[in-house]
Amino acid sequence: MAEIFKRTIFDTLHGHITLNRVESRILDSAYYQRLRWIRQLGFSFYVFPGATHTRQAHALGVLHVMHRILQSIGIAVPDEKFFSTRAADEKTNFHRMMRLAAMLHDIGTLPFSHTIELAYINHYREQQRVKTPKYFANHETLGSHLILNTDFEGGITRILIEEGIDPVSLAAIIAGRSKNLIANQLMHSDVDADRMDYLLRDAYFTGVKLGVYDIDFLIRSMAMHDDGHNQFLCMREDAMTVVDSFLVSRYFWYSQIISDGTSYKFDLVAAKIYQYFLENGLAYSFDHLVEKVSQSPNEYFTFNDSYFLAKLHEYLAGRITHPMIRELSEMLANRIAPAQVKVGPVRPTLVQSDDHRKELIANVTRAAEWLKNEINELDPNAWMVFDIPQKDVMFTKTVQQCEREAKGGDIHLLRDPAKILTRDGQIKLLAEVPNSLMSILSQYRNFLPRIYVSPALYERLEKKKVFEKMSNMKF
Repeated sequence: MAEIFKRTIFDTLHGHITLNRVESRILDSAYYQRLRWIRQLGFSFYVFPGATHTRQAHALGVLHVMHRILQSIGIAVPDEKFFSTRAADEKTNFHRMMRLAAMLHDIGTLPFSHTIELAYINHYREQQRVKTPKYFANHETLGSHLILNTDFEGGITRILIEEGIDPVSLAAIIAGRSKNLIANQLMHSDVDADRMDYLLRDAYFTGVKLGVYDIDFLIRSMAMHDDGHNQFLCMREDAMTVVDSFLVSRYFWYSQIISDGTSYKFDLVAAKIYQYFLENGLAYSFDHLVEKVSQSPNEYFTFNDSYFLAKLHEYLAGRITHPMIRELSEMLANRIAPAQVKVGPVRPTLVQSDDHRKELIANVTRAAEWLKNEINELDPNAWMVFDIPQKDVMFTKTVQQCEREAKGGDIHLLRDPAKILTRDGQIKLLAEVPNSLMSILSQYRNFLPRIYVSPALYERLEKKKVFEKMSNMKF
């Protein structure tokens, strides 16, 4: 009889999650244990005290959701094969590969999740002005490197190879660039295992119910459709409203909790501080992270939330001389929020076209430059943080956007947009279905420009009626 390996852990959201041998070995590695020490939502716990859940819990949750989806669409193998240490057929390997992709998709997560990643991305863009950086600075680049280049004792690559898993194929699935469309959709699409876990998990731990949806109904609605040429992950037309509900929940969650007001202001402050560390050689450069730190399990383990906090504490002790960074550091340490300027064009706005967005960016940029000059006249040492998001909060892509992206090809072969299996067996984009909310809401995106200043400066600007003047100006 084939040997069976099972290891069960308990998750707050999903209950018992059972791991096979390769998953258990990865869980026990220093690379994966590191995720215990990285908060899922950055500095959101400054606003929502319960939001201290970790990337490790989330990744294990995605693994569980992935397993349920594979079962629902009929491509999971029975437990006696999945947990066997000897089974190595194609279907079993695919099942294992998809769960591992879910488990490892955040292995390259930076301290405080997207907070410090924002600093690395901004620093990367600054470097591009004078040279071409060797690596694009984000968690996907670092994670892919860990999966492909740690073939040594304790390394992720070594574990995968020893367990018969191809690291190259796994990395392609995690990146959403596999030759298998179903695999890509399960990991990267409007309705994927990652989003399905973090919406519920974040809602649970913050206590904010905007991200809540019916996960059981959604998973039951999923199906795999084969048209004779391609296989698609889709949702049955009878359950189309639950997909609309999911995308609406995600839109509201990002608009209210992640991208505007609330905790984002603290994330942006932390990112500005860390960017200063990067610019002055006071923190790991991204090249050093990839080429050196990632090759040492113990050193990589220490690159977690505590890494940033230790540096913040060190410089709070008196070693920061830069006035803006010192003030930002003290504000972050003492949970003093910067004041947000929402005057004139610097307001959240629903965008209906690319031209509309370009116009808004131009107006907001001119307003920011004008305000910067006003601030300089008032206090040359005062600071202002201006941020235009690289991506807007959106429900889903419009049919027209998909047509442009497909470049004359079949839009239904695109990875990201949610697909509906109609009652007569046709595949349509959710946004194509006339009675779907997304056929209308896909036209709208939430543009969220941000300007922050210190609370003291905000009061001075109010007293001088700078904001009143700003609101009456045409930019």
